[in-house]
Amino acid sequence: METAAAVFAALNIIGLFVFAVSGALTALRNDMDVFGVAMIAFVTGVGGGTVRDVLLGSFPVWWVKEPFTIGICVAGALVAIVGQPVIASRLKALIWADAAGLGVFAILGAQAALAAGASPAIAIFMAAVTATFGGVVRDVLCNEIPLVLRQEIYATAALLGAGLYVGLLELGMAAGLAAVLAALVTFAIRAAAIVF
Repeated sequence: METAAAVFAALNIIGLFVFAVSGALTALRNDMDVFGVAMIAFVTGVGGGTVRDVLLGSFPVWWVKEPFTIGICVAGALVAIVGQPVIASRLKALIWADAAGLGVFAILGAQAALAAGASPAIAIFMAAVTATFGGVVRDVLCNEIPLVLRQEIYATAALLGAGLYVGLLELGMAAGLAAVLAALVTFAIRAAAIVF
């Protein structure tokens, strides 16, 4: 159980960081100032989990109980700002950072819903909410069409990965291992959509 908790904690930090980077890159593409970049990084990182917690009635929402999340999001924003000159294509970096965040947050969303007592079907739905709504908020604030509404395999990847995670748990696999495998599969599905 301690191993699973460590895996979920690590996935949370990774997901927060890469989603914050993706938010910051979008803000930089839209020529926002440093505060705007940090704000967009933050809402991208915590947005999906916030919507999930509100829908599940889990209060206070997750990041209020874990204020270190603000620091992780700010770190993601700073990495994007500092790394901006060496990133050949901000759009390409954004797409890959977003794919990594999608894989991680889909599984975290499913796990949070299961921990709150939701059924497997609702857990899979909440995985998609967790993985996509931060990006929706990011894109709306940056006046762009949300990635999830474009003709791409995006939310579908989150649903499939979460379905795999829930299925592996039902088959008795350890939660930590199931989480890592399902996150990798989610990322691989999204990566295949990007490449092909």
